[in-house]
Amino acid sequence: MSLPAPAASSETPVRRSRLLLAGLAAYFVLALAAWSSGRAWLAALAVFVLASALLSPALRRRSAGAWGAWLALALLLGLLAVRGEGLLALDALPILVNAALCALFASTLRDGREPLIARFIAIIESRERLAVPRVAAYARQLTWAWALLLGAQASALGVVLCLVPGGVFAAFGATSPAAFAAPGWRWYLHVGGYALVPLVLVLEYAYRRVHLRGVPHAPLPLFIARVVQRWPALLQGIVADAGDTRPTGVR
Repeated sequence: MSLPAPAASSETPVRRSRLLLAGLAAYFVLALAAWSSGRAWLAALAVFVLASALLSPALRRRSAGAWGAWLALALLLGLLAVRGEGLLALDALPILVNAALCALFASTLRDGREPLIARFIAIIESRERLAVPRVAAYARQLTWAWALLLGAQASALGVVLCLVPGGVFAAFGATSPAAFAAPGWRWYLHVGGYALVPLVLVLEYAYRRVHLRGVPHAPLPLFIARVVQRWPALLQGIVADAGDTRPTGVR
């Protein structure tokens, strides 16, 4: 006779997602306070709070790599705050987010692991959906596409951060090229990178209907409604996957 799993273990992903949401909320409050007041230490603190929330699953597992990264980040942010360059850390955050998501998508493409898009399909639609011909293969291809897109986005944002006024070049006393002197580049750094995601989602939906002809698809409004309705499960899946690097077969 099998016994039910302890309640605490099933609640762990929920606690992780709640901690991440709390970290996100605290980050936005601190980031807004930093931008409105111009206080560099608030910007550094905002990044530190968010990074701590993202690393918390690995920190609780006493991962040496996670603790090393956390301590190194704390030291770097402290130095930036002391130098009055804390806003630079805030500017770098979109790069770190895109790079981290790129690594997450790519890590699920290793042998023995389920591609992240396949997991999303199982949550948003059903596990049986993956058994439909060509769907599982498309999920792997789309996971590759997101990994490459997010990696390219992180690289592009890194170039922008180096060249915009008040960026990395300016922090070291270098002059930014005239092409990057316009303030609009900073909007791209903080808004454009995130706005790209919903745009690609809509374009991918249109492409999917053509590429997977013959496979039934939910109408776009229904698909969006499912994503909105099931985002807590999606978030828990991302957090659980980020905190577990074991092959699928040994879970």
